[in-house]
Amino acid sequence: MKLKKIIVFVCIFLCAAILSGCEVKFGTNPKVDPKQVVAKPTRLCFTGELDVTFEEFNKQYLFYLYANDLDEETEDADLCKELRESIINNIIYDKIMVLKAKEFGCYTLTEEEAKEVQEEYDNEIETEITTFGENADYSDLPEGTEITDEMKKERGEQEFNKMLEDSGMTRDDFYELIKNYYISQKMINYYVDKVDKSESEEMLNEYVDQIKTIYETDPATYEQGGYSSFWIPEGSRYIKHVLLGFDDETQAAIKKYRDEDNDEAADQLREEKAAELADKQAEVEKALDDGEKWEDILLEYSADATGSSAYPDGYLVVPNGQSYVAEFQEAAFVPENVGDRTVCISDYGVHIMIYASKAEVTEENRNDIIEYLSYNIAQNTLAEEMSKWNEEYAFDIDKEALRIQTADSSN
Repeated sequence: MKLKKIIVFVCIFLCAAILSGCEVKFGTNPKVDPKQVVAKPTRLCFTGELDVTFEEFNKQYLFYLYANDLDEETEDADLCKELRESIINNIIYDKIMVLKAKEFGCYTLTEEEAKEVQEEYDNEIETEITTFGENADYSDLPEGTEITDEMKKERGEQEFNKMLEDSGMTRDDFYELIKNYYISQKMINYYVDKVDKSESEEMLNEYVDQIKTIYETDPATYEQGGYSSFWIPEGSRYIKHVLLGFDDETQAAIKKYRDEDNDEAADQLREEKAAELADKQAEVEKALDDGEKWEDILLEYSADATGSSAYPDGYLVVPNGQSYVAEFQEAAFVPENVGDRTVCISDYGVHIMIYASKAEVTEENRNDIIEYLSYNIAQNTLAEEMSKWNEEYAFDIDKEALRIQTADSSN
């Protein structure tokens, strides 16, 4: 969560669906009293609690312009138009959210939550200072000056403070933005507690049925679609492997043979090259037998070390899968028991393969998904409620002051 993005994008997934705006018109910034109310509810009175002043709006707007190096008078004009409307909508969203959070008992943070907010705030301030320091102009220093981390931090602090001064934002404002984000999460959790878990389970079951159909009709689509978090075909397994790769010249020659439909020559070449890797294969097998760390073996021997490291549990291989080369796919189901090994040769090299574990969605995984679906249901419920509250309050926005009026000023 970057501070320069918080202003516009915190809770934007809800705000965009709730607070619809009109097409904005770019123009010269009017002389507006900072204390002038530029947005307020008209149907229900909250003694000014929901009122938005021009000062509240403008400091966020100026901050975003400064932090993202935007200029209203250049090609950034269209983006600035959208930005002004997004900012006022988000401020209104936060006002309503805070009001309802107080009503529902979600506003006050626990000691642990307050600590998390403070840590997030400290991290974001530090990140901003570091970013400003990295991007600062040091041309005022004598030529050849070594720019140290301490100098970057000092210059970053100066630049960050200048941005605050120029925009009118304060560090307390940033803290409130982060705090409001946490409050919005508490509001979602308020509705999570009201979700009937059977509804989430039914949603999951329906989704799993769809995934099964996808797998049965097109295994490749299943493999590429990221569906394994929800359902894994019976008999699937995780495979770890060390790839003793052929050199680029050998791979190119094999490919050339394949392109010429000369599979016999391709197979003969790779068998010859695989035989040359026999000693190295024996080293890997011995390292595995001796119980050496898997990560160390990968780094030392495998041409696929980066890819394998990204899947610490191993590669998921499903029956009838099509994601891997045929030799790898077939060999993956040769080992009978977890921990057993096998070896296959493909056009890429020699694969030393280990049956790492059975692949299945555990009960714990399933419960996590149900919780996730419950969260989505709660999120949607809150969005619907926010839409209703927004209609109830019927905010009157001073579009002229904020320069978000339509061309004909009819909306």
